[in-house]
Amino acid sequence: MNKFKKPYKWRIYADNNIELALVEFLKKKNFDVLWVGENPAWKHRDDLFHYNHAWRLKRYLLTRDIDFWNDHRFPLQASPGVIIITTKDISIAKYLPILLRKLINEFMFLLREHLYLYKFKIKLSFKEMRIKFIDPDLQRINIENYKWQELF
Repeated sequence: MNKFKKPYKWRIYADNNIELALVEFLKKKNFDVLWVGENPAWKHRDDLFHYNHAWRLKRYLLTRDIDFWNDHRFPLQASPGVIIITTKDISIAKYLPILLRKLINEFMFLLREHLYLYKFKIKLSFKEMRIKFIDPDLQRINIENYKWQELF
């Protein structure tokens, strides 16, 4: 039995390059989405602003910008939890964050606590998921690849 009274609602900071249709779809699927495209003051800010702003707002950064994978420019230690969607196909893209949430939620039940994506970077494609994180034992960056069919 789940010891949590209320399921964790994912808080997303959607970059301007995320389509409105995807934002609306995620909201219908119980994601709390703050979209940069709805705020003119944020719309034309640089990537570093969005990276840091997502951290300050305690929201995962959802983007299509592969530049966020670069740890020199966007340090993994300061990651708000970055989810990069690499597929251009919106009909597929909209399901990738949902699959990720399902996977994390199932893993969370094994841990008996919420699993947060802070200090993680995740690339989602049609075929696979790549997760970058700091290994707690070795204190070095680790990247793991998973094919979707291996996970479900």
